[in-house]
Amino acid sequence: MAQTIMLDATDSGRASNGRHRRADSQTVPTKTVKPPAGGGRRRRGDIAALLAGVGGGLVIGSSLAVLRPMWQTPGGPATVLGSVSAIAGTYLVLMLLLLISRLPWLEREAGHDRMLRWHRRLAPWSLVLIAAHVALTTLGYAQGLGVNPLVELWELVSQYPWMLPATVAFITMISLGFLSWRPIRKRMSYETWWVAHLYFYLAVALAFGHQITTGTIFTSHAGLRYAWVALYAAVGITIVMCRFVLPVRRSIRHELRVSHVVQEARGMVSVYVTGHDLGALNAQGGQFFQWRFLTRHWWWQAHPYSLSAAPGDALRITVKDLGDQSSSLARELRPGTRVLAEGPYGTFTAAARSGERVAALAAGVGITPVRAMLDDLPATADVCVLYRVSSLDDVALRDELDAMVAACGWTLVYLDGPRRDHPITLNYLSRYIPDLADRDIYVCGPESFAGAVVAAARTAHVPDERLHCESFAF
Repeated sequence: MAQTIMLDATDSGRASNGRHRRADSQTVPTKTVKPPAGGGRRRRGDIAALLAGVGGGLVIGSSLAVLRPMWQTPGGPATVLGSVSAIAGTYLVLMLLLLISRLPWLEREAGHDRMLRWHRRLAPWSLVLIAAHVALTTLGYAQGLGVNPLVELWELVSQYPWMLPATVAFITMISLGFLSWRPIRKRMSYETWWVAHLYFYLAVALAFGHQITTGTIFTSHAGLRYAWVALYAAVGITIVMCRFVLPVRRSIRHELRVSHVVQEARGMVSVYVTGHDLGALNAQGGQFFQWRFLTRHWWWQAHPYSLSAAPGDALRITVKDLGDQSSSLARELRPGTRVLAEGPYGTFTAAARSGERVAALAAGVGITPVRAMLDDLPATADVCVLYRVSSLDDVALRDELDAMVAACGWTLVYLDGPRRDHPITLNYLSRYIPDLADRDIYVCGPESFAGAVVAAARTAHVPDERLHCESFAF
């Protein structure tokens, strides 16, 4: 059954300087973050999406203008539509690469969860358009020559310059799209998924030569060819700068190293990372970094982990044994291990709220960004935390949560036991948070849990600017 913990504030718990007292009896300073005007609407993220859409319109419009004379030739309609599909599909691919380039301002304005939704919606369309290019172009050439489309497909692949690399690129993209299908993706470890998607960069590079050397749009119009090369270069430079140069520079500057590793609960550890001038990172509770631990086995791979406490003298992450790396952190990490960190990313912060009434809902290890976000809330806020766990023996950071709630006079409810005992519906959630519709709602956990909370919030007509989600999906 659900266990409700409602602890009153004490005089010693409400420190006038806005500090929260943790369970280890250390007083850790945190920031009191004021909510922004307008509920934290991310207008610059909307402007970026608009500009990307305008760019897509210009790409398609210029392609149609160039290819218009071909429409009246034998096989022309299919050939024109195939070429336009190629341009539109490739443009979407480049936009997808920008979405995962970790542009700091875009991550800050749009939010990781929102960008993840954009990525998932656009990715299938890019593959559909590229597949349409292959089919339509083959059909158009076959109609123009009066031959069987399969015969013409073989001729294109075997005789045309750069077509063999382009074919490899196409097969790679389709294969990665298949692996990203949700039923398959759920069965993959993060490490396998991460490595597989590195091949997407290779596929884009292989397709580039084919586009520039054989694409009618680019072979006949030097200006468009230069513009297309410049777009590729801009995307490539952005990826290199944001994913490699900036993280290396930041980590060297701050000299990030593992301080110590603490066993928190069964299958769960906290890693403390220290360094110089950590305040210059401008991280907030609830955000995450892409962490690359420079050990023999994991130096080549970055993992996204949320902060589990507001930044102070150290950055702390709390990791559950869910994948290849997370299961080995306790064994491999030693004090002094160098760390490369990309970030901070995400808008799951106290600054995103619209007011002082907050409902925070978490499941499993999803409590970690919630716990960190709570650090940045003032003790005077009206906060209710619902934490879904399989067993009270597996509660992460329980002593800290209980102490924080006691210090601030907040409400904490553990929803422990079988899932059937805790249907995540509006009626059920309203038992513990009757004014749910009037609060800022923060939710983090598995997709099924987060989706159910979001659905309940929609039913309660919670405005988008008061609904803050952090996805643990990849």
